[in-house]
Amino acid sequence: MKARLVLASALACLMSLPAFAAGADSVRPADIAASKLTPKDFPRWREVAAGVYLYEGLHAPDRKGVTFNTVSLIVITGEGVVVVDGQGDVAQTQLMIDHIKKLTPQPIKYVVIASDHGDHTGGNAAFKAAFPDVVFMSSPASQKTLAKNANPPTQTVADKHSIRLGKTEVQVLNLGRAHTGGDLVAYLPDSKILFMSEVYLRGLFPAMRSAYPSEWLATIAKAQAMDVSLYVPGHGFIDDAATMKRDLEESRKAIAYVIDEAKRLHAAGVACGTAAECPAAEQANWGPYGDWTARDSQAPLALAKVYQEIEGKLP
Repeated sequence: MKARLVLASALACLMSLPAFAAGADSVRPADIAASKLTPKDFPRWREVAAGVYLYEGLHAPDRKGVTFNTVSLIVITGEGVVVVDGQGDVAQTQLMIDHIKKLTPQPIKYVVIASDHGDHTGGNAAFKAAFPDVVFMSSPASQKTLAKNANPPTQTVADKHSIRLGKTEVQVLNLGRAHTGGDLVAYLPDSKILFMSEVYLRGLFPAMRSAYPSEWLATIAKAQAMDVSLYVPGHGFIDDAATMKRDLEESRKAIAYVIDEAKRLHAAGVACGTAAECPAAEQANWGPYGDWTARDSQAPLALAKVYQEIEGKLP
């Protein structure tokens, strides 16, 4: 009963945050400056259910100096802690560990690598140093990607794996390829919270450096079909539950828009061999997504990736 009251209170708090009108222009930008925040305001965290925390560190600034957040999920139980996605370097991950130690004496038993990109794994050595018995878990694809890292995943999830610590269950799900090709999500059945990692990039131009564009759409659709109270992104701010659900759909629409625009340019014979050599980027019309965070740095990468998909050249 206490857990239910905490969850109700946490979700009520989220619901009290300001909502925005529908549409691409209404999505809260991932850029911290747009929310009048500075690096000094981070790290930040909030409890969204009993023992469930969303932790926000910072991504390194892009080439234009734009900084956005990186979100981690922390689940604290009486028999250990589960972290889903670390931070981008050892110092930031250590800050998160220090925070966890203030909340509980329990050790971190599992680190789920939902995204194998460096901004989520660069600090994993801090977990191993603090908790030598920690288990790193990933998809089989991410295990291959991280095989040469100092702390590679030793347990993989091809479809679904349930981590049970006491009465707490964390379902680690492989819904399909999306942003990295090794994407996982984490579902908490008690609170119906779905941490989507980089499958959900809120208020951030679709980043496709290692993506599978069309499969990404299908993966989001699977998440949208689940019984979820709160969708949590790997980047972007967390507002009320209804807004997070609505903006997940807007994120899906943004990816679909990028795919369609790339198909138009490809059919017109406009070249985009690589992100560095992509005349198509100069001719692209990004419509309602032209002002989304990191568009300048991510648009050429996205075009090049969709061209690869069109030409059957995805790895």
